Parts: sequence; C-alpha cells; structure tokens
Amino acid sequence: MKNLPFPNLPFKKREQKPRNKGINYVRAPVMVGQCITDYLEAYGDLVDIFKLSGKQAAMMSTSSLKEFISTCRKYEVLVAVGNPIMDVALSGGTEVVDEFLESAREYGVDIIEISSIARVIDDDDMCRLIESASKKGLKVINEIGVAFAHSQVDDKNIFLERLKRQSRLFTEAGSWKVLLESEGLTENIDRIDYRWQIIDKVISPLSLDQFIVEADDQDVLSRYIEIYGPDVNMMVDHSRLLKLEDARIGFGPSQFLWGKVVRY
Repeated sequence: MKNLPFPNLPFKKREQKPRNKGINYVRAPVMVGQCITDYLEAYGDLVDIFKLSGKQAAMMSTSSLKEFISTCRKYEVLVAVGNPIMDVALSGGTEVVDEFLESAREYGVDIIEISSIARVIDDDDMCRLIESASKKGLKVINEIGVAFAHSQVDDKNIFLERLKRQSRLFTEAGSWKVLLESEGLTENIDRIDYRWQIIDKVISPLSLDQFIVEADDQDVLSRYIEIYGPDVNMMVDHSRLLKLEDARIGFGPSQFLWGKVVRY
C-alpha cells in the first residue's frame, strides 16, 4: 500500500492486491494518457481492473492503447476490454475472433468481457470461446442478465433457471468471473421494483467470489454490501470508485451503512 496522508485514521484495512474478492472493476474514463496516470497515482491501490469499452479499445490509437496498458502495469491494475468489440469480432467468424484474441494478448490485455445479452450465441459455442481465450492466456468475464439487447423486462420474461445454468456452465468452461448486468434488475426500472430476489437466486448457487455485480447508483452499491458484505466484487464507473470504497469500509455513501461494516 502506498503512503497515505493520514495513516493513523482507523479505517478498516483492505486486502492487498492481487485480490480475488472485494474486486473493484472500474470503467475507465474516456480521456486516457495523463488522465489515467494521475488517477492511478492517487487511487491505484483501489483499482483492481480498469475496463476499456470496446469502442475505446478499437478506436484509440495503437500508441495510446500501449501507453494505457503500460501505465496500468505500473500500478498493478489489470486491463479488461468490454463489448461491443467481441460482438463485432464474432460477426466476422472464427478466424477474426482468434486474430482479435491473439492481438489483445500481444498488446498486454488481461481480460476479455464476453456478453450473452448483446448477441445470440449458443451455450456450447460460448464455452468453446471461453476455452479458446483461456488457452491464449486471457481471463474471461462473462456478462449475463435479464435485459437482452436493452429490451424492456417484465417478470414473465425472466428465465431464472437459464441464468443459473449459464453461470454454472461458463464457470465450468473456465470463465474467471460472471458479471451480472444491472439493467432490468437495478437499472432503468423504478426503485420499488428492484429485483433483489432474482439477483440472490442467480448468485446463491455459486461462490460469491465467482460473481461481479454492476452498480451505478449509490444506494444500490450500498445495498449490495449490506446483503453480501464488504468483499462483494463490483463494477462501477471511475467517478463512483470512492463512493464504493466508502461503502466497503462503512463510512457511507448511504446512512444505513455508516459505521456498521466490521471485520474480524
């Protein structure tokens, strides 16, 4: 851990990196270069993974991508590439996918995110894709969820057993983590309709460490910590990182967690 300006404050200690629980999966800002260096110099101990959107990774210059990855290496931060870049590669066929995976690994990308809710792909094909990426030295995060292609969600169209089956199959095929997309669960619906019971039924059959949950709302991230504890893996925007850490150590952002998080 780096030197902190107020080392005697009794904040609860976080497990040092590399962590397998309490992971902060952070969406990178659009601006990279010096912006990333400054961010990680200040908060690098709190960032486990920086996620580039697929469009970022595909449209930034090669030199910018290499600089981004190099900077992350300096601060022991893993680099992930999200969708839609894999969807585009899949539309080109197996050779294009293999070439993309090889190039990503050569550049130094650590993690590839593959979605089951943006395109239709057979579970067996997904498992083969996970195995292929893993053999090339890439970790895989599989995104699952209830809102296919940003569609409207109602309770009659939630296929819970399928979500549980996908989580199990993808994990058995070698998926590093399963990302539970928030849309239709705690995003784009009224707060009173948040589907916490659906979330729990998806997560409960497997180890909590196997999942990453998405939270862009302060009360949602606090609620996850209230239910599953301070070491739940979570994906947030870079602008929410400090709010998440506040919740993990019991100092906000929601008053029902204030001073209530303890460790042994």
